[in-house]
Amino acid sequence: MIITPVRFLPGGRCVFWVQCATLAPVIFKVAFKLEFDMLSRALTILPSLVVGLCLLASAGAHAEDATVAWESGDALYLAGANILVSEDIDDNLRASGDSIVIADDVTVDGNVWLAGRHIVVDGRVDGDIDIRGRSVLLNGPIDGNVSVWAVDLTLGPDAAIDGDLTYYTRGEADMARDATISGDTEAHFFSEGGEGAEEIEEDWRRGWEQERGGSPVAVLTLPGVVVLAFFAGLVALFASGWSEKVSIAATTSPALALLYGSLWMIGLPVIAIFAAVTVVGIPFAVLLMLLYGIVFLLGMVLAVLVIGRFATGFFQLDLGPMLDRLLIVVAGALILWAGAAAPLLGGFFWFASIALGIGAMLIAGRVSYEAS
Repeated sequence: MIITPVRFLPGGRCVFWVQCATLAPVIFKVAFKLEFDMLSRALTILPSLVVGLCLLASAGAHAEDATVAWESGDALYLAGANILVSEDIDDNLRASGDSIVIADDVTVDGNVWLAGRHIVVDGRVDGDIDIRGRSVLLNGPIDGNVSVWAVDLTLGPDAAIDGDLTYYTRGEADMARDATISGDTEAHFFSEGGEGAEEIEEDWRRGWEQERGGSPVAVLTLPGVVVLAFFAGLVALFASGWSEKVSIAATTSPALALLYGSLWMIGLPVIAIFAAVTVVGIPFAVLLMLLYGIVFLLGMVLAVLVIGRFATGFFQLDLGPMLDRLLIVVAGALILWAGAAAPLLGGFFWFASIALGIGAMLIAGRVSYEAS
């Protein structure tokens, strides 16, 4: 990649290495040199923006794992895509989902009925268990009888069944040496004399756990993208001049904006870590990380506007100021949502979009500073 000098204003030039060297002091100078009307509008919506985007981060992290729960009679009913039972239950349990896990520090004081594709019982069950699933792992104490209909059944080393075990599977259950069954064991193999069940991936439990807990990055779900679009609309409405400058900076210098944003997202935490090494630098490190969080959340909002302007710019539509802004917000939010959900490259797209928004904001600030 060849980096060439960039011209921001008539008569104003900057070479890339000079920009990098002067970027940090410029950021702090810009904070005090912004035009008064832009700053007042930004301060008007900033509290709502920070609170709302904190809710967005929480929604993005948990919406995918949302579980519907209700009680009826003496039973707790759970339904959802990925169900994790992480608290003790004093009643019977009925759960249905794609993946169901009863954590190892959980006690269910009652009978359990589970239906799902992947089922893991690590906790204690003080009652009978009836399971219908594809792959089932039992790895905890069960004070009752167990009935399983599944493709594969595995008993882990901590499995201790104080009752009878009856299972219907395609083959013999995989039992660890330390697994214990106090009662009788009755096995039925439904694949005998017919077409066997399809092969399933090995070690599915580890892969499923890594998929759920291995990535700290919040997933941009539909509720999250709605909240993000809402705050992008607020910025476009109440800070239209500033957001317009940010969008223009991104469309005219996308590579430089992406580079600036990446340096900010990666470099600022490193600086904060080094600052926190000394006692004197700890308050400075805290302020840096607070600034980092605010700018990161604002970069998410600006990413919607920048991507929306990129997309709508190809069509050259003129629907009026309000409709144009609405179209930019909707298009940007949908593209960001779809891009972040893409397999493999979704994380890179998400990072690049936020970096582009932050970098465009820095460039727009530098332009405003030079103009003043």
